Amino acid sequence: MSAYNIAIGLKITHRRLGWNMQVKTWLQRLTDESNLWFSAVKAEDEGDFVTAASNYVEDASQCLGRNLVRAALSCTCAANCLAKLGATAQARTLHSLAAKIYIENSDVAMSESIREAMWSMQEAAENFTLAGDYKEADAVRGRYFALASRTNPFARPSISKAEEGTPVAELLVSNGKQVRLPQGLAEQIDRLIESHRKLSVQSGDAFDPGYVMRSIDSSGGSKLNEKSIAS
Repeated sequence: MSAYNIAIGLKITHRRLGWNMQVKTWLQRLTDESNLWFSAVKAEDEGDFVTAASNYVEDASQCLGRNLVRAALSCTCAANCLAKLGATAQARTLHSLAAKIYIENSDVAMSESIREAMWSMQEAAENFTLAGDYKEADAVRGRYFALASRTNPFARPSISKAEEGTPVAELLVSNGKQVRLPQGLAEQIDRLIESHRKLSVQSGDAFDPGYVMRSIDSSGGSKLNEKSIAS
């Protein structure tokens, strides 16, 4: 069953249950046809990858600074749509942006949930790999392993890689052709990248993940609140 059909099913369910409250629930927001995410999923399911990518990029722009995971996910979905169109260069650019946003989420989550921070690192490493930035991907994996060994010295951490031969990886192999995107979509992508750059400059000193790393000793102990290690 496609993501769009699932969303439609949820929409029918909430109508049958008579959820007519003034305040929208998370389910109503998810299945609201004016919702960019819902519209993007619908367009992608119908094979309209240009419209889907445009909606995903716009959704990412709106989520920057307030919902990093959603912004990164929308970037990844937009990248997948661009790859299907054959716009591999732009797809790699958005995978790289998604990776950077996941890193930012990892930094923010570090003081509250080590689990979320490590999950974000996994996602970042995968997106850097899909972007073809193997040096950055290796750097993130190194950081992941360092954190994993400090929080649990007896664990054998693993982190997934985007391997060659997978559908997404194959789509990102350039065939030498340059695909010209519609001007509006290309400009949307440029605005998203610029918005992210400006936000990154503004929040550059907001959090120091190095403080957290230094606070976790090699035996698995921590000077931080115990919740951050157990989360």
